[in-house]
Amino acid sequence: KQWYQRRVRGARDLGMKSALDEHLALMASNIKDRPSLGVYVDRVETPVAWCICYSKGSLGSLHVSDEHRGKKLARILLRLMTKKVVDTHGILPCGNVHFDNKASACLLTSEGWTKLPVNYSKMFVNPSYLP
Repeated sequence: KQWYQRRVRGARDLGMKSALDEHLALMASNIKDRPSLGVYVDRVETPVAWCICYSKGSLGSLHVSDEHRGKKLARILLRLMTKKVVDTHGILPCGNVHFDNKASACLLTSEGWTKLPVNYSKMFVNPSYLP
């Protein structure tokens, strides 16, 4: 939670305090109450990559910092988090990708996830986890 608080301080100074506080509270709640994973380097308290599970098995906030991209961290986190959601909740995870995020859509597709026919965004599921 501390690393995330530092990350939004600058935005608070720009007048977005209430929305960021609400977002921070949601993220902290999700990290505490639902499966989440982070990658840390050299015992630094700020993760270099993370993935958080939202309600009903929706994977979100999969992020890798710029200096650690290209090391397959997103792929590893996606695989681990998918297994964690299935094992913890017994449900099929899904991923909601912003419509212009081609990198994430390519990652999910390369990992066997299938795009669902919805218009507002790119929703993916991994059918290999179906019972």
